[in-house]
Amino acid sequence: MSKFQIKKEKEIIIETPEKIRFSYRIAEIGSRIAAYMIDQLIQVIVTLTILWLLVGFAITSLRDMTFITAAFLMIITFLMRWFYYVLFELIMEGQSPGKKLMRIRVIRDNGDSLDFETIIFRNFLRIVDDFPMIPLLGGFISLIDPRGRRLGDLVANTIVVKEIHYRLFLPDFHVNLNRIDPNQELVPIKRKLNENELYIIRRFLNDYHKLPVTRGDELAWDLARQVQEKIGTETEINDVFLFLERIYQQHGTDH
Repeated sequence: MSKFQIKKEKEIIIETPEKIRFSYRIAEIGSRIAAYMIDQLIQVIVTLTILWLLVGFAITSLRDMTFITAAFLMIITFLMRWFYYVLFELIMEGQSPGKKLMRIRVIRDNGDSLDFETIIFRNFLRIVDDFPMIPLLGGFISLIDPRGRRLGDLVANTIVVKEIHYRLFLPDFHVNLNRIDPNQELVPIKRKLNENELYIIRRFLNDYHKLPVTRGDELAWDLARQVQEKIGTETEINDVFLFLERIYQQHGTDH
């Protein structure tokens, strides 16, 4: 099981069972509030648009149908509020439009990306957040929790972190690409890796030599298979480390 170490209050170190360590900066409360406000604005615009399309004619011609209008508004608001985050965190891998703009992301507390069950579990408490005083309690919990987690994060074992952003050849983010053949054909890519996933590959390429050879090879193949599935390629892998370096180079130069 991965374990946490809090560092300088705004950074966490996640250590895997194989003693590989990953560091993430915890998203600041200001960034989370800004992302929330952006998402709320989008939801309001979409909700009002849907409401107008569905009952606009009724409102214009039959002004006494306020109950139906209110019922539509409540249903649409509920569906929008809950499914909005579930949908976007699923297709945007832990992000919503607001989080994307603020460059923050939800991950599991062991450093893994979110799965469907975790997303559902995390967002279930958004229903509870609408009850009186609950938002104040949730905000208080976020302020006192060392990792800035709200109720949904505590229940689902998730954290909100700053998106890792880098250029491949910056010295602070150097990675040793020792096996790259400049004449080698590029790996076909259907979907791009995100910056956190590139970070994991970079850390592995830099640190795998610290592991026993057999364990390093085992982890490399496991990581390569996950990468293959993510980018949608069935390219035959002869040298697993060369494959990871090539993938990192192809993706990293675009960031």
